[in-house]
Amino acid sequence: MHFRFYSLLMVVLILGLWSVRYEPVWAQEPVDRPELPAGSRPTNFPQEIAVGADKIEDSLIKQRLADVFKNLPSLADVDIAVKGGVVRLSGQTPDKGAHEQAAELAGRVEGVVSVTDEITQRTEVRERLTVVQEKMVNQLNAFVSFLPLLIIALLVFLAFWFVAAFMTRWDRLYEKVTPHAFLQSLLKQIVKGTVLFIGFIVMLEILDATALLGTIVGVAGVMGLAIGFALRDTVENYIASILLSIRQPFRPLDQIVLENYEGLVMKLTSRETILMTLDGNHVRIPNATVYKGIILNYSRNPKRRFTFEVGIDTAVDIKAALELAITTLQHTCGVIADPPVRCAVEKLGDSNVILKMFAWTTQDQYDYQKVRSEAIRAVKEAFDLANYEMPEPIYRLKIQGSSPLDGQAVVEQTDHQKDAPASAVPSSSQADVTKDNHIVEQISKDRTENQEKDLLK
Repeated sequence: MHFRFYSLLMVVLILGLWSVRYEPVWAQEPVDRPELPAGSRPTNFPQEIAVGADKIEDSLIKQRLADVFKNLPSLADVDIAVKGGVVRLSGQTPDKGAHEQAAELAGRVEGVVSVTDEITQRTEVRERLTVVQEKMVNQLNAFVSFLPLLIIALLVFLAFWFVAAFMTRWDRLYEKVTPHAFLQSLLKQIVKGTVLFIGFIVMLEILDATALLGTIVGVAGVMGLAIGFALRDTVENYIASILLSIRQPFRPLDQIVLENYEGLVMKLTSRETILMTLDGNHVRIPNATVYKGIILNYSRNPKRRFTFEVGIDTAVDIKAALELAITTLQHTCGVIADPPVRCAVEKLGDSNVILKMFAWTTQDQYDYQKVRSEAIRAVKEAFDLANYEMPEPIYRLKIQGSSPLDGQAVVEQTDHQKDAPASAVPSSSQADVTKDNHIVEQISKDRTENQEKDLLK
């Protein structure tokens, strides 16, 4: 991409230099005009027609124009007639430029009152081709004479190119300036661009075409403005990438929730953040959205709390049920002691009491989902062993018509109680609560195969 850009820049430079350096300039002789005294007449008035002794003779005007046209090959066939200060031009010119030049020169001669233009342009094929051939030969000769200087300028620019490439390969220097890999890359691009710009200025100085620099800068400014509007999202993502790589709001393999997507962080590129969901799918989110969005990071703090609810019958001793639940969770594999386990009454229903359990686990040693699942199983089994009934909903059916119960019947569905000691706590020593590393292994494999640069440490 850089090679194409600099190649295009060189083509524009050569064409612009060619048009600036070899633009035909018509030879014109200066015309001495008498200076009028200050305040003699307003400058916006037309030139006064001289009379008497100040009148310039027609022969002098004709002779002056004839001398000027004689020295211009393209105006050699123009005929001049002057009468009363009015110049009449006739004849032929090879092109429109010579035609306009003849009229302009005639109007500049002192004493000319008006110019009558009757000049025609040559249309003969042979003469027109001859003119074109002469121009091409002159341009070719000029280019050949200019070629050695152009080669020297290009060699100087190429030397600056190699210097820029060498400076960008000096990694130790940039590591001392900043330890951040992305900022090192950005700094290398700035250094390389600066060196190439200096080389470009030196090349223009050698070619004596520094005036072309203003044109190039103007065109580059307009193009940069247009490209900026067209690639606004891309530029925004690039700036967001710089800020995210500096702030580092997450690390590789962190489990986060971003834009309603939950997964593990794979990498941060210069355009987007890549996640692998818990289902093994890749999600690419633009960095501008990541920088402005809300990030929920589950991995920054290894300790994570989980909750669940359990319903018991209203006849059950609530205090005893809470104590049994706490004891059960304390003996559940994967549940940590600090912060401590907590149980509370969530709400009182029509036919049951809802208890809510709070327990903590550490994600760097155990799998969060497995520990929560094992805790629910253990509490349910403990309540069953203690004969703490978990009632199902009670349905009342109203039957229309005559009935020994006046049209009403109550149907209750309950579970059979099991005979077991109330102090029994189920064992969970064999429960599997180890971390599930399948997603981590897939991410590691993908990072190994994909050579896309990661901006995260």
